[in-house]
Amino acid sequence: MRRYALLTAGSRFRAHIVFQGIVVGLSAGVASICYRLLLEYAEEFSFRALRGGYSLPLPALLLLWTAVALFIGKLMEKEPMARGSGIPQVEGELLGCVSMNWLRVLWAKFLGGGLAIALGLSLGREGPSVQIGAAVGKGLSRLQKKTKMEEKLLLSSGASAGLAAAFNAPLSGVVFALEEVHKSFSPLILLSAMMASLGADFLSKTFFGLGPVFSFGVPAPLPLGFYGHFLVLGVLCGVGGALFCRAILELQTLYAKLPIPASFRVVIPALVAVVAGSFLPEILGGGHALVEYLGHGSHPASFILLLFAGKLLFTALCFGSGAAGGIFLPMLAVGASLGAFYGTVAVQVYGLDQALVLNFLIVGMAGFFSAVVRAPITGIVLITEMTGSFTHLLSVSAVAVTAYVVADLLRARPIYDSLLLRMLRKCDTCEEAGKVLLEGTVSSGSSLDGKRVRDARLPAGCLLVSIDRAGEEILPNGETVLAAGDKIVALVDGRRARRVREALHDLLEVRRTTT
Repeated sequence: MRRYALLTAGSRFRAHIVFQGIVVGLSAGVASICYRLLLEYAEEFSFRALRGGYSLPLPALLLLWTAVALFIGKLMEKEPMARGSGIPQVEGELLGCVSMNWLRVLWAKFLGGGLAIALGLSLGREGPSVQIGAAVGKGLSRLQKKTKMEEKLLLSSGASAGLAAAFNAPLSGVVFALEEVHKSFSPLILLSAMMASLGADFLSKTFFGLGPVFSFGVPAPLPLGFYGHFLVLGVLCGVGGALFCRAILELQTLYAKLPIPASFRVVIPALVAVVAGSFLPEILGGGHALVEYLGHGSHPASFILLLFAGKLLFTALCFGSGAAGGIFLPMLAVGASLGAFYGTVAVQVYGLDQALVLNFLIVGMAGFFSAVVRAPITGIVLITEMTGSFTHLLSVSAVAVTAYVVADLLRARPIYDSLLLRMLRKCDTCEEAGKVLLEGTVSSGSSLDGKRVRDARLPAGCLLVSIDRAGEEILPNGETVLAAGDKIVALVDGRRARRVREALHDLLEVRRTTT
């Protein structure tokens, strides 16, 4: 009864969602800011230690790194939901397929993530920040004894706030929640995520300033006559993104075949980090320093290619070990390296101005993100916010869309979908049944357009509970005729949520005609 009341509460419920979104955003923002500060100090320590700044003898350094890596492995073994990025865990939670203990995940993510970065591992803060924000949202929901539907909204809001605080990018947090986490547009999620992102971004900018994340400034845009280069770079990003996804998944498979306990796996990238600290320190850490390094100077193309390959392989080696940390920022650093490499080659071969190389670095990040995550809108908005440059919107969009198409043609699955599928295969049943709310919009010409509800052949276990038509709410019955533009709300069993969402998506999109 309470769920039905919430669905039909109209403006009163939306006002409640705005308030809850702000509360979650501020709370998740505080947690994400603390995590970001922790990782900044940890990364500074790792750079100094691995470059000889503390004058630690090599045997002592190897012993310390091994001991910390073993501790991280044991910690992840104790709290497996804190492993890796955290984004697949959030998506699985929203589908009702897994359930994280929010308090245990928070402390394990802070401790495990901080120690992993202190070892110099190539892992990012953004995926963990998404999970930390989601855990905060779930915690607030449990403390207030909210319904499952409200809990999903608060969890989504926290995830959006976590990304916003990690990147100083509020719009990216909202778009990411819609495009990647939910893979559908929902007015309720949009409203809640927007308020949460704005609250978290306000706190983040209070601590870290109003400027964009990257400080290399806005370069002069590339003339339109040279835009053919961006299409070529988009193809390279699509191929490189598919290679990155393959490397991540193959390293996970390889680790699983090793005849060592899972808690020992983090030792491997930890020892590689000690070696890299002497020979290629630029690939250490999350990748922010590498992007800044490439953006503030000119470097030989051969060296940039080495950085691209080294960062890609080291990221896969670190992430596959199961340490707490994401691939979000390392992925952007790999894309920046690929873009800088192509730009440097273009300068040498086509005589472009050296100052224009920065254009290729910027669009390379968006293209690589789009190819790996398969969320081009998020990539476009994210890079625009991170660089503070709206003059590159056209070039960023061209590369992102081209890379998306190329990766799709290569049949490379989106990385977070692949990771979620692997995680779900390890747990045959959902940990909690509950009910999940799915939303979508009927497209013109789709299988549902013009159909009565009773003839719609909705997936088993899917109950249509509400229709929003031009701002007017309709409570459907079997005779209700669906129309293009209708925003539908369906209630499904948590155990079937993933399969129902896929089937419902096929019904909502435009049907393909055959001859």
